[in-house]
Amino acid sequence: MVNGLVILFGLTMLYLSATSRLIAHVKILFVQGLLLFLICALGFNGTSVGTIVFLTFETLFVKAILIPWFLNKVLKKTRSNRDTDANIAHFYCLFISSLILFAGFMFCIADIPSLAMINTFCFGIALSTIIISLWLITIKRNILSNVIEFITMENGIFLLSLSVAKEMPILVNIGVLLDVFIAIYILGLFVSEINSELGDMEIAHLSDLKDCEYND
Repeated sequence: MVNGLVILFGLTMLYLSATSRLIAHVKILFVQGLLLFLICALGFNGTSVGTIVFLTFETLFVKAILIPWFLNKVLKKTRSNRDTDANIAHFYCLFISSLILFAGFMFCIADIPSLAMINTFCFGIALSTIIISLWLITIKRNILSNVIEFITMENGIFLLSLSVAKEMPILVNIGVLLDVFIAIYILGLFVSEINSELGDMEIAHLSDLKDCEYND
């Protein structure tokens, strides 16, 4: 059951690579958060109540509800609909992402004695998710797309932590959450200000921003 959920998590990255609709990207974040919650829920046996509550808050409330809701508000405020200005066509994005995910699946079924202590299935899919997210960040020009792919990369890191430890230290997770909160809040304000000043959401326009010199 868990492996099936992990496969679905990996497939969401293919959908992210294939579509240009930003609202669909936000919905993918909701789906990923829900899948991470279910993956954690199936491993709650023998886990302390405090850890269960924290993981539920982190995955279901923050990743599946709060962050998509916040980004949806940013989309409405900036009136951003699509990211159609990637450096390569979406078909090739999907093809390359499929190759990366396939390599992750091959790692999942590989018999590597030195990795016997970790969940290679989660590890392979998580690593593929991180690589795909980093690659999409480099080819996309829309700032909101980069924000979304940053979050999918963080979701991949979360899944990676599940593969290497049965119980994650709560303090580490709190640190990750604080980083995400601060990054999303600042990026949301940053995106809104850029949109109001430049009227466009392409990364190329960031080169137009320069320090202002004032004369007394």
